[in-house]
Amino acid sequence: MEEQPRLGSGQGAAWYRVVLAFAAFLILVNGDPARAGSDDTALDFEWAETYAGVFAGYGRMNTRLVDVDGFANWGNPGSGSNYNDDGFAGGVLVGKKFGIGRVPFRIEVDGTFGDLSADTNTLDPEGLDETAKAEFRWSITTRAGIEQAIGQTTFFATGGLAIARIANSVTDIDFPPTRVDPDDSFRDSSTEIGWVIGAGVETPLAADWILRFEGSYLDFGSSSYNVNRSGNNSCGPGNPRRPCPYHVEHNLTLVRLAIIHPFSW
Repeated sequence: MEEQPRLGSGQGAAWYRVVLAFAAFLILVNGDPARAGSDDTALDFEWAETYAGVFAGYGRMNTRLVDVDGFANWGNPGSGSNYNDDGFAGGVLVGKKFGIGRVPFRIEVDGTFGDLSADTNTLDPEGLDETAKAEFRWSITTRAGIEQAIGQTTFFATGGLAIARIANSVTDIDFPPTRVDPDDSFRDSSTEIGWVIGAGVETPLAADWILRFEGSYLDFGSSSYNVNRSGNNSCGPGNPRRPCPYHVEHNLTLVRLAIIHPFSW
């Protein structure tokens, strides 16, 4: 099977950008922010606390492959195959809370790791000789949000940027003899960029410790791949001979329990 090169598919380069972004975040949250001066119109911008924690929970990866021209599912353009997986997801987070006037805000970065892998052989519902697979490796989100305290309980909502490492593949088996058809197969591992929204609740656990329950949704849009790359077949009845596109869509749902500790640097 051939691996199709795509923009941003270098794992080393992706981690280099992530490290730079994380370093910039730490510099930002630990800098000395501008305070309101003699100008009465300036915002009262005050840092409150830095915090860090670990989390564990449940993750569900949802994948949909769309056969745009009906190449695998012959003569049925736009047919879709759904394949999903769920399992353990854990990671770390770091953030900082601050206030602008009387409104409390937070900014946060987290890294999630899991072993989620799903596949389907229904691309060709008659021959069942084409298998699509998706594998989630890790994700990193950078989020901003607001919060509201009611007694000792704090409710919050966040949203922002999500980055994930996801591998996609399609394997086509020809008969006879039994062999992989490289022209109609591909494998690609790439760093995808999307968005995230989430909400949760926090409550004191013990002295200087906080217990958090949170849910979030990550969407990475659609990526495009070609099969029949040599163009030796048509992409469906009456279509010209050319490469045939598949669109692959990914989203991820996370539910997690975190233990957080506030501290000062």
